[in-house]
Amino acid sequence: MSSIDEAIAKGKKRRKGMAIASLIGLAVILALYFSWLFLTKGYAFVVSPERAAKAPEFNVVSGTALFMADKLYVFGSAAEVTVSAPKYKAASVVVDETSSSTINVTLVPLPATLTVTTSPQLDEVTWKINQEKVAVSPSLSTELEEGSYTVNASHPHYQDAQIQFDADIAQDIQRNIALTAIEGVISINSTPSGASVSLDKKEVGVTPLKINTQGGQYRVSVTKAGLEPLEDTIEVTNQRPLPTRNYNLQPLQAEIAVSMKPQGGVLTVNGKPVKANTRLDANKAHTVKYEKTGFIAQSQRVTLAPSETKALSFELEKELGRVVITASTDALVSIDGVKQGQTPLTLTLQALPHTVTFERDGYRKIQKTVTPSAKSSTKVHGDMLTEFEARRRDGTPLFATTLGIQLSLVTPKAFTMGSPANEKNRQRNEHQRDVSFSRQVWVSKHEITQAQFAAFKGKDGGTKLPVTNVSWDEAAAFTNWLSEKEGLTGFYIMQNGKVRGVDKASKGYRLPTEAEWEFVAKMHRRASSTAFVWGNQFRLRDKQGNFADASLRGKQTFILKDYDDGFADKAPVGSFKADRGGFYDLDGNVREWVHDIYSVTPQHQSGTYADYMGPGGQGKHVVKGASFKIGRLKNIRASVRSGESAPADDIGFRIARYEN
Repeated sequence: MSSIDEAIAKGKKRRKGMAIASLIGLAVILALYFSWLFLTKGYAFVVSPERAAKAPEFNVVSGTALFMADKLYVFGSAAEVTVSAPKYKAASVVVDETSSSTINVTLVPLPATLTVTTSPQLDEVTWKINQEKVAVSPSLSTELEEGSYTVNASHPHYQDAQIQFDADIAQDIQRNIALTAIEGVISINSTPSGASVSLDKKEVGVTPLKINTQGGQYRVSVTKAGLEPLEDTIEVTNQRPLPTRNYNLQPLQAEIAVSMKPQGGVLTVNGKPVKANTRLDANKAHTVKYEKTGFIAQSQRVTLAPSETKALSFELEKELGRVVITASTDALVSIDGVKQGQTPLTLTLQALPHTVTFERDGYRKIQKTVTPSAKSSTKVHGDMLTEFEARRRDGTPLFATTLGIQLSLVTPKAFTMGSPANEKNRQRNEHQRDVSFSRQVWVSKHEITQAQFAAFKGKDGGTKLPVTNVSWDEAAAFTNWLSEKEGLTGFYIMQNGKVRGVDKASKGYRLPTEAEWEFVAKMHRRASSTAFVWGNQFRLRDKQGNFADASLRGKQTFILKDYDDGFADKAPVGSFKADRGGFYDLDGNVREWVHDIYSVTPQHQSGTYADYMGPGGQGKHVVKGASFKIGRLKNIRASVRSGESAPADDIGFRIARYEN
């Protein structure tokens, strides 16, 4: 093959290779194009406001993406873009598969910066923007949004001033406000007049004086021969442009420094209280006095030269007084809580208020305040009263009254207790005795109730039914408890719950004696002694009292078959009408313990038994009255008595005590 043919062959081969290469390149381009179509997504950005949209700038911060014109193409899942414009704050936008194809971005404008100063430069200028106070400072620096503004500057010594301007976004605004000082007049007067006046150490005249000046703060000095110089500060402000001062100039001063023992007293100069270090008029006589309660006062006369300082000293001695202490009965005396001895007492005490306490067992404690004096003796007397007497005097309710116990005062008279030989149905143990009484006695109108006895036992509750099933000793203990509550000496002397004796002088509560009980039941407010509580009639009135009526038929042997009192058992106290003396249930409801030892021995003493309390010794105790179990009229008589030693369900009690 010739060289020409070879050249032609090579050319064909080369053209073929180029064609193949072109086809391959076209295929790659097509592949890239289709990848672009299927693997990228385009997003259009719309920027506002209008001023920012004129020259927006976009910048890809992260992710694979590029901007073509104003459109973003993202390769992959997400990209972060910042959008900015001149005079606006840049905004950050994250674009991902959930983003809309059109993304709206609103840029925030940069604020204007404002700096305002004053001429002259001042401290504590008050700044207001559009009438709102924003700062108190020498100058104002702040940021503003786009808009119109009025800035006010005020200072106490200058006239208020203001400027107005418009602020554009990102604008740097600098302004200066010229302030004009206010004009004022200071008026200064003095007593006496003719004093020299200096303003900021410059002499300006004598009083009375008016000084024209500008706003500001001025140091004023006022002086006059023979008088104390005076210093003051006066301020001329836009609120007070015409300040006035009226000075009362004092004589030249000296000073005293006083030490005092004991502390806590009152120091006076010419009768006026002063401090330990105080200034006085010079060249004048002064009386300096120190006094304290309980001590003898001291005084000194001083005359001091101008500007002289003098030390004074006071050391007071105790003032003592004689106190004579007496009481209506012997009593233990304490002074301020310290025991001093029995009355009468004479003590020497400091002239201070003291608490004098009088004490005696069984009597109310008395406290009195006394202030002795060295000039004369002081007398203190304690009028001692028992707790009971004190309660009666001051109107405090008796403890018994708070429990609902009502007592009636009885003045018993001499009579013959027991029953006469001719009394119908008389029993052999109803011995007659002539008795008399020297003391008035209080007797409870009702029998003691379950509720009242429960209080004694420290329990709550109970009813108005009479308490029963209590022993004679328990009844006596109840009366002692009442006495203790009212500050009375217990009538019964008890040991281990048993009565071992009595205190006949006691005014404490007790059980009524048999003689007292019979007097109340047969003689009190009656013309003569009666056989029954209601009189001498051997018959019952309707609802006379609580006895064994027809309701107990078949339950016991004896009943009052034609009588109905409305109760088969105990009745609440006071359920029936009171007797003529104002007492309830003396003739029925429950039988009652009385004080006396029971005896069947007739009297052997001739004459009258005074304040008879029964025979001595030990044994059973007398029970008086009838009960809801008594079904025979003869056993309801007032003289009926029995001797019992054990509690029973129809035995209760009422109480008594001496009045004097």
